[in-house]
Amino acid sequence: MSEAVQRIERVERPTPRHFYEHYVRLNRPVILTGLTDSWNATTTWTPTYFRANYPHAKVMFTAWESAAPSNDPTDYYRNRRRLGTRLGRFIDLMNSGEDFSRNYISQFPVFRQLPQLRDDIKPLDAFMNIPPYYPAALQARLKKEPTLWFGPAGTVTPVHFDSAHNLLVQIHGRKKLILIPPQQSRSLYYPSLNLGHVNYSPVDIEAPDFDRFPLFKNARPIEVMLEPGEVLFIPVRWWHYARGLAPTISLNFWWFSADSLRRMWHPYFIYKGSRFMKRLGLNR
Repeated sequence: MSEAVQRIERVERPTPRHFYEHYVRLNRPVILTGLTDSWNATTTWTPTYFRANYPHAKVMFTAWESAAPSNDPTDYYRNRRRLGTRLGRFIDLMNSGEDFSRNYISQFPVFRQLPQLRDDIKPLDAFMNIPPYYPAALQARLKKEPTLWFGPAGTVTPVHFDSAHNLLVQIHGRKKLILIPPQQSRSLYYPSLNLGHVNYSPVDIEAPDFDRFPLFKNARPIEVMLEPGEVLFIPVRWWHYARGLAPTISLNFWWFSADSLRRMWHPYFIYKGSRFMKRLGLNR
């Protein structure tokens, strides 16, 4: 099967070798089940639990400060701000009954702020296939610190792709994701450099404006409902969009490999070339 899969499989407790051979090596997404059955996080981490136990923890969140009613990615990337607050305050605003859906604790290094929570999960390092003979310092650099995503129902992450492989663990609540393979990047108007980075697309893929983006008619999105306890593997360069269907808590585990770095050469040079041209005043 090529990267352009038309559905995403669910695989129960694969071995790390099976996961690598059938999915990572082929750059194919997959949903892994059963891997988090022994995690305390999947049974204890809820907004109520965090409000009761860690109300004073400092967090950063993304606020989409715009009156526009749509989920236009261009508006999002131009009007988002990173703000700080206490976790209890954030949860209180989530529960206030007001529309708080455009505020999202995203990419938050939770284990730096609350290291005791690390005991509530199990390492996923075996699934990253980082060679054990690599020096310890290199192995550490090939993994990013896990990050927390925490927000109310309705939070949206516009379509984009990551520069590393990603294991997205759904801890609490259901999340809808839409994935589009790298071969269909032209349908997402890649590269769209006016959004600030080559990884972003200007298309609102849940409500596309075909007058502005007629090429998106050629895209073949794949929709996934991610349930608590499930792990979605999002390979490098795969476009993905997310919407919380309820208050949700998720964890990201990103890692790099020789193959993921190879697949990012093209976006890297497009982005760097664009920045260079901008400094010369040759593009706007």
